[in-house]
Amino acid sequence: MPLGDSITDGVGSGSGSGYRALLAERLAPHAGRLEFVGTGEDEAHARHEGHRGWRIDELSDGVERALAQAKPNVVLLHAGTNDMDQDYDAAGAPGRLGGLIDRITAAAPDVTVVVASLVASGDEAVDARVRAFDQAVPLLVEERRQKGARVGYVDMGALDPKTDLADRLHPNDAGYAKMADAFSVGVARAAADGLIREHVDVRPAPPRVTPLGDSQVDFDGDGKADYLVVDKKGAVRAWRNNGGDRVGWPGLGVVAGGTGAPGERVRLADVNGDRRADYLVVDDGGAVHAWLNKGLDRWSDQGLIATGTGAAARNVRFADIDGDGRADYVVVDDTGAVRAWLNRGEGVVDRWEERGVVAGGTGAPGAAVRLADINRDRRADYLVVAGDGSVRAWINGGGDRWADQGVVATGRGAADTPGECVRFSDVDGDGRADYLVVRDSGVVDAWLNGGGDGRGGWTEYRRFAGGAGPGGRVRV
Repeated sequence: MPLGDSITDGVGSGSGSGYRALLAERLAPHAGRLEFVGTGEDEAHARHEGHRGWRIDELSDGVERALAQAKPNVVLLHAGTNDMDQDYDAAGAPGRLGGLIDRITAAAPDVTVVVASLVASGDEAVDARVRAFDQAVPLLVEERRQKGARVGYVDMGALDPKTDLADRLHPNDAGYAKMADAFSVGVARAAADGLIREHVDVRPAPPRVTPLGDSQVDFDGDGKADYLVVDKKGAVRAWRNNGGDRVGWPGLGVVAGGTGAPGERVRLADVNGDRRADYLVVDDGGAVHAWLNKGLDRWSDQGLIATGTGAAARNVRFADIDGDGRADYVVVDDTGAVRAWLNRGEGVVDRWEERGVVAGGTGAPGAAVRLADINRDRRADYLVVAGDGSVRAWINGGGDRWADQGVVATGRGAADTPGECVRFSDVDGDGRADYLVVRDSGVVDAWLNGGGDGRGGWTEYRRFAGGAGPGGRVRV
């Protein structure tokens, strides 16, 4: 399993396969059967786990699930280029790489991990960080090998940034050939040392983490949900929805630098009725600090806008319950019951009207509940997503009046994307929340809402957005 970022994906190579095709030629004579595995696939149908733009921490987020699905016996790891390029705590990157290796070997103790130093960069500042990082890699590999882990090191120092790069980060075909040489030597060395086993047991992956903010994540206020990635430190990268993958996603870069709060505490919801999603941080007692969205990386600090309800942060969501255009404060408990505080202060002061329990629950756990407007009346409806991705809906008639619509979607996900991957957001701007499947890779498949099953159905859009971050960090 090739594991890494866009270099692992093969960006810059003429064939798009990077080092994989050449490495296959070198390894095939020595293997009874050779197969590349992973969730990604190139034009030659060689699979991989290369994710464009991902840092080490983002690769770490879903590595257990990738391993459980692919079941590799060897992992080829080249990771850290984006940490260096973004200057994302470069000094801490070797420690994060060590943590990633440890997560791999904990999930699959008998897997062999061949760890590569980074390819040199054509940018002097980035390359200086790369060189410092590369000095640490063989040491952390040796530490783990001394403790019995099946790990090895390969040096990518043969690549010359003057002749072997297609741009300032990615190898050209000559550079990828040198990567193939290095990895083939590393695999041969591991085999000679008796480190490689043909069959490796992989432990089951932990449950998926699904961020359930529920409010429409419309960053620019055009009525269509945009694609945002919230990192562990609360920083936000954004891509504007110009029509999805059929038209494109203009990258806006980092639109919020974070506040020091962890990403799981961040909510994105329009609390002042200007249609743009604001940046909210929820603390342990449910108190909310807000920064109003003034466009791009401009935010107006409003301080504390809600003093809290005593609810755990994980239960606090934001959804427009009364249809006035402002996101309300909602607590969805573990039984699926919903308590609401209506937003009466345009989200800029602590003025909330307590409505108490507005939905008593249906017997479904809170994690299965979604709050989204599926019938275009501006009020968030109550949806329950089953394990197979099917959805039952109760339409919000105001207050605690809900009209049971039965099953409105019979399930649009695949076997590897159960109900916890299903979210709802209006991606085409028609006022109705659409059915989305956000995969572990961050890829989003969409079905446009024509009214739901028996009421106009769902139009298959399929691939709506590529994976710019792990699915658990994507807000859309």
